[in-house]
Amino acid sequence: MTRKTLTQGDVARLLTDPSAQTRAETAAKIAQDFGTDRLTPEEREMAQEIFRIMAKDAEVRVREALSFNLKENSAIPHEVAKAFAQDVDLVALPILQFSEVLTDEDLIEARTPASRPPSPSAPRYRRAYRRPWSTLVTKTSLSI
Repeated sequence: MTRKTLTQGDVARLLTDPSAQTRAETAAKIAQDFGTDRLTPEEREMAQEIFRIMAKDAEVRVREALSFNLKENSAIPHEVAKAFAQDVDLVALPILQFSEVLTDEDLIEARTPASRPPSPSAPRYRRAYRRPWSTLVTKTSLSI
């Protein structure tokens, strides 16, 4: 995948065409820039605020673009990662599978029937847990 950086033209386009497609493309670019050292501390703070806002976007493709591009970034705000983990599968699975920001308790909370139907694919393909998954499942009575 080719890395794209956010430009002034992207911001102008977003202002004139706030469609879901444009928002998703902009979200992906901001997330990709966030994963580099190109941003100043002030720009990183602004990016985090943008993530908090876009994590609530009505369009799944916007949230999906952010989730996919932030899935391995350890600097995303915990509440954003947690919101993605509790979202629909297109948004949740990348974060559930790759994000080190989430705690084991966040993972259980995100997959419990009270918050949404359990999805067995996320735990099965997750790279690492702080505690064994079977222990977490047993402790919470969650059957996957």
